[in-house]
Order: sequence, then C-alpha cells, then structure tokens
Amino acid sequence: MTSQQEKTYLEAGEWIDRLADGDLDALNKRRFIRWLDESERHQEVLERMIATWEDPAVHAAYLNAQKSSKIANRRRSLVTWGSAIAASLLVIALVFSRYHVITPSTSSQLITSAHEALSDGSEVQLQPKSELIVLFSDDTRALNLKKGQVYFDVAKDRARPFVVKAGLSSVTAVGTAFNIDRQGQRVDVVVHEGIVEVRGKVDSAAVLLKAGEKITINRGVAEPVQRVNLSQVVDWRTGWIEVDDESLTYLLERLNRYSDKPILIIDSTIGKHRVAGRFKLEDTTQTLAVLSSLYQLEVADTRSGFEIRRQVN
Repeated sequence: MTSQQEKTYLEAGEWIDRLADGDLDALNKRRFIRWLDESERHQEVLERMIATWEDPAVHAAYLNAQKSSKIANRRRSLVTWGSAIAASLLVIALVFSRYHVITPSTSSQLITSAHEALSDGSEVQLQPKSELIVLFSDDTRALNLKKGQVYFDVAKDRARPFVVKAGLSSVTAVGTAFNIDRQGQRVDVVVHEGIVEVRGKVDSAAVLLKAGEKITINRGVAEPVQRVNLSQVVDWRTGWIEVDDESLTYLLERLNRYSDKPILIIDSTIGKHRVAGRFKLEDTTQTLAVLSSLYQLEVADTRSGFEIRRQVN
C-alpha cells in the first residue's frame, strides 16, 4: 500500500467517525465536500467503509452531507453490499459482545475465546465489548478499532503495511506485536515486539514506538513516550488490570467491558478521583467492593446497574 493509499483510508475512517456522531455542522460539511471532490477514489473508499458499518445513521448522515459534492452528483452511487463485493474487497467485521463474531454477510457464530486469525496470518485478541473492523485487499491491510482493547500479532508483509485506525489516531506496522486500548478519544498504544509508527492525527508527525514503549493520545494529541517494563506489565489478557494514578472513570470504563450490568457514576464529582492498584476484571462485584473499601464509595446494585456514589458518613 502506498503512502497516498494509506492516507486516503485513514482520512476516510476519520470522516466515518464524524458521520457516526450525526449530521455534520456547516464548517465540517464544507470540508467534507472539498475532500470528496478532490478525488473519485475518496468516495469509493468511503462508501466501502460505510458498507462495513451497516449503520443507517452513518449512511443517512453521509447522504445528507454529500448532496453538494460535484463527484457525488455525477456518480450518485448507492452504498450497498453489492458495491463492496463488486470492488473485490475482503471485508470482515469483528464485533465482540461476549465473544460474538459478526461478518459482513450478517451471519454470526459463537466462539470460545476472543482470538481470531486473519486472512494474512495475523492474529488479534479482543477484549469483551470491543469492536474491530478489518478491510483487506490485494494492496491494503486497513483496520478500524471502534472501541475497546485489542492485542495485535502482525504477520510480516512489507508490500502491505498493517494500519490500525483508532479515532483520530493511527498505528502502522509491518510485522510486530502491539496493544491498542481505545476509550472515546483516548488511545493507549504499547509495543511488545518490533517497531510501529504512531500518528495522533492523519497530518501529524509520525512517532516511532519501539518494543517496551507506550504512548497515550488524547483527542489526537500525543503525549510523551514512556518506557514500560514488559516483564512486569499486568496485561489485560491475564484477566487483571493495573492502574497507577488514573481517574476512577478510566478504571470503571474498563470494568464495564466485562460487567453484565452497567457501572454508573451517579455522583459526577468522584469521576476524577485518582485511583491505583491491581483489580480483577471479570469479578465485578468483588472489584467494586474493593474500590468501595479503598476509596469510601457507596455501591448500590440496582435494576439499572451498579450505581456508584460518594459514601455518606
């Protein structure tokens, strides 16, 4: 995949994220039309990606936004599964909700673990409630982490860099192993083997991240690279999470991926409270009990979910 092709896929993915939030405002609509009109390739790639989402809201926002596009008015092509197949693009949608796999043909299957081998020989492990879109062709290995956390073990293929988009950010690898954790507009990347190229945004300067290094990106802005001791890192694949001076909101968002009931912060003032420790991911009740004891929190198990408040003395 050339650098221009990679750039097109990343930009298209960024527009998908914006369209997923609903109709574009006037400024972003003008920018979107200008981007569409730069090249017919832009619309082709975007429509293929929209097909993988199967989200009527994204489709509607796209149709509404592209009405003024010169290229779109000439082509006025429909976003359908048929167009994706005709383009000979292999598309696999991996949507895990307690380990369910959903393919573009909308068929589904239940598997015993969140471990998937991709067609290029790469392997991915998804945390529960994570969503990953995979688009492979003869010259492209493009993926989009919609939410959650994934460990990637990438097969080497220098002709087709492995590009993972997460919100505004992207990670490019040839053959390596790394982990990406996405929650909203925050993205954490840890490299376990090899080297990856990280960009906070499509037009940001690239940061080379080596094995034993971590970077956090907030709203497209990369923070300084940190060294991590991989032999001592508590990996989510072990069933545990270790945090050091993170917000309570950060921790509860990750516990929510495993909880059968939503964990709700009722008292918004406690969300920024800093927490530290090692916690079991799959035992929600026990972990919340520990947090309640350590940080003077009140946990109520209700019909709507686990409600978290500040403890009243």
